Amino acid sequence: MNKRITQHIVIFLTFLTIMLIMPSAYVVSDTGMQPPDSPVLNPAPTPDNSSSAQSTPDPSPDPAGDPDAIDNPGSEPEPESTPDPFITITISAAGDVTLGGDASWGSYQNFMNEFIANDRDFGFPFRNVNHIFAESDFSIVNFEGTLTDQTRHRDKRFNFRVAPVFAASLVSGNIDAVSLGNNHSNDFFDAGYRDTIEHLDAAGILSFGNERNTIAEVKGINIGLFGFLSWEDTSEQRDSIVAAIDDLKSRGADLIIAYFHWGEENKYKPNKIQRDLGRFTVDNGADLVLGAHPHVIQGIEVYKGRNIVYSLANFSFGGNRWPPDYDTFIFQQTFTFIDGVLQEDNVTNIIPARESSATFHNNYQPTIAEGREAERILARIRDFSDELN
Repeated sequence: MNKRITQHIVIFLTFLTIMLIMPSAYVVSDTGMQPPDSPVLNPAPTPDNSSSAQSTPDPSPDPAGDPDAIDNPGSEPEPESTPDPFITITISAAGDVTLGGDASWGSYQNFMNEFIANDRDFGFPFRNVNHIFAESDFSIVNFEGTLTDQTRHRDKRFNFRVAPVFAASLVSGNIDAVSLGNNHSNDFFDAGYRDTIEHLDAAGILSFGNERNTIAEVKGINIGLFGFLSWEDTSEQRDSIVAAIDDLKSRGADLIIAYFHWGEENKYKPNKIQRDLGRFTVDNGADLVLGAHPHVIQGIEVYKGRNIVYSLANFSFGGNRWPPDYDTFIFQQTFTFIDGVLQEDNVTNIIPARESSATFHNNYQPTIAEGREAERILARIRDFSDELN
């Protein structure tokens, strides 16, 4: 063999051997080829520079297939995960939601007309706000109506109903739980009430209220929920509140939220019954008290470090075509737990909104307010609240 050719072969083999045994000099990331000490700009697993960047780590040994694996000092068990000692949970709450309406007063037809105008998209009612609820850890509204095909209804002025398939609207809206403790959940008697609970359950939406208290687990924290229709401040009403709180505590609730249906329609100030019951509920262990039914905004009282939101107003409300007041809001509170203990802070956020995205009629699409309109709504809430605190 020619000597020059032999030298070339030796040089090539030497170079190949060096490349196979030397540590990788560069790391390949999404930003290109970088020296090992350069910062990785995009999240990526930290490379192991003791082997080639192209190598794949060996799978963990299987003790059943390798009897020596148990005694192998390099085969240590995974450490047990420990709960996060610091947890925050953001609750978003809104007011009255009525999908459909009353057929005899035309509100049901108006709602269905908007549904058709929106290409029969079940998500249309919460289209402009569902991102708020999606970004929250837990969302609650007052579901003032029924999901039923029942037609026999109570002899009263308004009876609210929508087809059960509209449970999809709540799902699309990222609503996690609804209160049924109101004066319309029994519009179609007990059969309609049972239908509503059944269809909410099937859609994966929690419901609570009246005789039903509910626990929701969020980030390992148990949120207890209860609600009542509270027209009067009676000993029976107070006993029911205490019993609900005691029940939730006995079931391990770390955070307790009450949702009341109370007050007077179209009144911007809570009455004495609201204030007395709200404070009584906090005195007995509730961490947040929410309210609905007046259909308009009322103020927020801070009592013993807890918030009593007297009226969240209408939200997506199919009860009327021309509401008396389009202003509404989403109330948010972030609760902090350290080692499972609720902290005594009060971190809140008010998101001003309009009941409708249309200017001169209700299209059942609550929409976040902006600019001067947002400032105006926030100023109203602040003024109403200042009178209570």
